[in-house]
Amino acid sequence: MGQNWDKYYADAMSYYKTAIGSNNKGNKLGSLVMYNVISLSIENYLTAVLMKQGALPKHSGINSMIRELKGDFMAPESFITEGRFLNKFMNFCSLDIIPQIEPSDSDIARMISFLEELKVWVEKGFFSSLEV
Repeated sequence: MGQNWDKYYADAMSYYKTAIGSNNKGNKLGSLVMYNVISLSIENYLTAVLMKQGALPKHSGINSMIRELKGDFMAPESFITEGRFLNKFMNFCSLDIIPQIEPSDSDIARMISFLEELKVWVEKGFFSSLEV
């Protein structure tokens, strides 16, 4: 089962580098694109961890994967809070017209902080001696 996790890990690192690079250059991508890049990085880190441990994520949502990691791998409680925060900006498919909420600069800073915290937790716990 632990196959192909390395692709997700490499993608997570690539999205991470893009998010950090854009953030360091004054968020040249814009806040909606940054939100999506950050979310893709987080989603790929979580998928890589679950797959490396031999589990397919039960759901592709960030909160669902965090709950799986919290239950099985002692993910920090703060990850649940930050996952819920990210969901605030998600534009789910709906027949109703739902206005897009654009993240502020402070929202992006919070997302970057969570991404960095998650990256450290993932690398220390699951990929400490790994090069992809």
